[in-house]
Amino acid sequence: MKVQRPDAVTGWRSPRTPAGLAAVLFAALLLASGAPVRAGAVQADREIVVPTELCRGFWFIPVTLQPRDREAPSRTLWFLHDTGASNSYVDPDSLERVTGRRLEANRRVRIVDASAGPVRFNRLSVRVDELDHLSIALGREIDGILSVHTFDDFLQILDYPGREMRLRTGALPRPDGRSVFSSRGPDRRPWVEVDFAGRTQRLLVDSGAAGTAFAVNDIDDFALLAPARPLAGAVRFNRLEARRIARLDGQAELAGLRFDSPVLEEVPNSPLLGGEALRRYVVVLDQTRRRVAFYPTESGPVAAEPAFEFGAVLRPRLEGLEVERLFPETPFAEAGLRRGDLITHFDGQPVAERGCSRAQHSGQIELRVLRDGADQTIPVNLWPVLPAPGP
Repeated sequence: MKVQRPDAVTGWRSPRTPAGLAAVLFAALLLASGAPVRAGAVQADREIVVPTELCRGFWFIPVTLQPRDREAPSRTLWFLHDTGASNSYVDPDSLERVTGRRLEANRRVRIVDASAGPVRFNRLSVRVDELDHLSIALGREIDGILSVHTFDDFLQILDYPGREMRLRTGALPRPDGRSVFSSRGPDRRPWVEVDFAGRTQRLLVDSGAAGTAFAVNDIDDFALLAPARPLAGAVRFNRLEARRIARLDGQAELAGLRFDSPVLEEVPNSPLLGGEALRRYVVVLDQTRRRVAFYPTESGPVAAEPAFEFGAVLRPRLEGLEVERLFPETPFAEAGLRRGDLITHFDGQPVAERGCSRAQHSGQIELRVLRDGADQTIPVNLWPVLPAPGP
């Protein structure tokens, strides 16, 4: 790979490289002599806490570049940490805010001399790419995405119930099939095998799929309580997916924790173990040895819960969320929304400023919608598209 002389930007280096998503953007922390964290920050059998905000199931990490002077604007970037992402990214507007320099999409930059609390970053390689659509979709501004490889040199602990991310040195023990598993799969991301009523499938451990429990390929091959039908949509970085969903006829099991009749979503690409399942565990990633551990924080079985969906595929726009597709017999369709409607507010809040409050599932919400150039207010009654099965 040909790399030209880095650009001289304080706090950043910008190598020019081919613009392919296939390029691996390895992100690391530094120890005093080449290892990832500064000497003394992580010692054997001790853990450090990575500053984070757990926002609706998403892990956000504030990464601060060293200040250039006292009058400089904030040089903190909020990165979403995504264990399902192979590459790291930064938004060009955010990059310009902290460096005063505008770089085009598809460039790569290297963050140097930055920190997140006790964690020191150097040579953090990220690709410049527009992330406005993800900020709109999540209702919170995203400056960047940190890949699963960011903490490869350490055991990374995602303590969902404790709302804490930690790092430590050491290694997970050999897989035992009970708590510790091989995380090998079709790529270098972490994968784990989940049992679905006697049928197993290897799923990608994906902290970036916070609203999903289990997403599988070929959903019709599983034992289902009723046929799958399209009820939901998802934004997967730069593409939209319409998803069929259904309930499993039986239990899913991982690390001894059983889920009664869980909701399965169908995805066309990588099958996913998402945040709605992960939040019931302390997850430990050992990327060096390709192992992952799951420690349940409840005894289970996890009771089936009603599944709430709007019933639409929504395309993020700068002004809000555009209704791309509607599914019949769902809350949005019954409320009278139409394809092409632009949703600008939820209950009076601008779409991009919904923040970290959890979505309302029952009752009524009020949407402000731009239709044919005119503002309208549309009430929507929320109800479960897949009720919890009866006893």
